[in-house]
Amino acid sequence: MENIKLFCTTNWINITAGLAISVTTIIILRKIRNRPKKRVCGIDYPADTVILHQFERGKTAPSVGHFVMKLETFLRVNKITYQSDFNFRNGPKGKVPWIEYNGTTMGDSHMIIEMLNKEFKIDMDSHLSEYEKAVAWAIQKWIEEYMYWLNVHTRWVILTSEMFEEGLANFSSALKPLIRRKALDMTFKVGIGRHSNSEVHDLMVNDLRKFSQLLGNKNYIMGDKMAVVDCAAFGILSQIRWCTPSKCPGTKLLHSGELSNVVSYMDRIKNTYWPDWESLTADK
Repeated sequence: MENIKLFCTTNWINITAGLAISVTTIIILRKIRNRPKKRVCGIDYPADTVILHQFERGKTAPSVGHFVMKLETFLRVNKITYQSDFNFRNGPKGKVPWIEYNGTTMGDSHMIIEMLNKEFKIDMDSHLSEYEKAVAWAIQKWIEEYMYWLNVHTRWVILTSEMFEEGLANFSSALKPLIRRKALDMTFKVGIGRHSNSEVHDLMVNDLRKFSQLLGNKNYIMGDKMAVVDCAAFGILSQIRWCTPSKCPGTKLLHSGELSNVVSYMDRIKNTYWPDWESLTADK
């Protein structure tokens, strides 16, 4: 026994290092073993078909994901053959949606659209001048990088309970504290979470009114023809109108009749490219 104690005393650094290496090795081996097997095109999914990985369908809209709605609208506008996979798991960038196509895995809706543009030789912005493309990009980033976070904070921080009470969240209610904590951490980092609830609501109402003024009497944001910016705008606005609790002042505004041009704009896209909307949301 004394020999063992002596050995441990004189070699504790080596013993500690050995244990650390052993534990690390076990963790790495478990991660490798649990790593999802790379799916093979033609075996695990069909060739020449975009596999759209997304959340399960929502109760009031086909998805509760802003960027899922954006990307799926893009696929429909351009008549790209796709299949939805609702087996939820994060993609290569830790985000949803993501796609698989002919052996290529891609995350981030913007990068996915860029890839599909090249693959299918399409360009929804071809009718725009270079200046108009720059304007459309600025509008898109305003909507995706500011209005989006206002809605995330509203839904998952301010009105978290209402999201579950009104059946808008398609997650287990047991996850409510975790979802709220994670959402608050993200929105605080981008700045929106540093505002009071009333300030966030006022900012959303102001943005919706500004969007209405921008849209005017046009069919689409940049004129009479759909552009990528419209897919993005529909993705965000659809969540505010159909997937945000009724207590949200922004949601109330869209249902008040004041922003009739925005509602008509959304209905135009919905009716044209989502004729199966009701069947997708039925019995959810």
